[in-house]
Amino acid sequence: MEEIIKQIAQIDSAALSNRKSSELALKEKKEKYEIEMVAYRERVISQAKAQAEKIYNQMIMSSEKSYDEEVGRCRSLASEIQSHYLKIEAELLDEVFSELFRVEE
Repeated sequence: MEEIIKQIAQIDSAALSNRKSSELALKEKKEKYEIEMVAYRERVISQAKAQAEKIYNQMIMSSEKSYDEEVGRCRSLASEIQSHYLKIEAELLDEVFSELFRVEE
C-alpha cells in the first residue's frame, strides 16, 4: 500500500512539474507574441504614417501645380483683357475727339 501511495505521490509530483513547465512555456510564448504584436503594430503604424505623408505631399504638389496653372491662365486672360481694353479705349477716344471736333466746327 505504501508503494502505491509513493507511486501516486510521484505521479502527482510529475504532473505538477509538467503543469508548471507547461504554464511557464505558455507564459513565455504569450510574452513573445505580445512583443511581436507590439513590434508589428509599430511597424504597421509607421508604414501607414509614411504612406499618409507621401499621399499628403503628392496632394500638396498637385495643388501647387494646379494653382500655378490657374495663375498662368488668369495672367493670360488679364493680359488679353487689358490689350482689348486698350484697343477699344483708343478707338473710343478717337471717336469721341472726332465727334467733339466736328461739333465745334
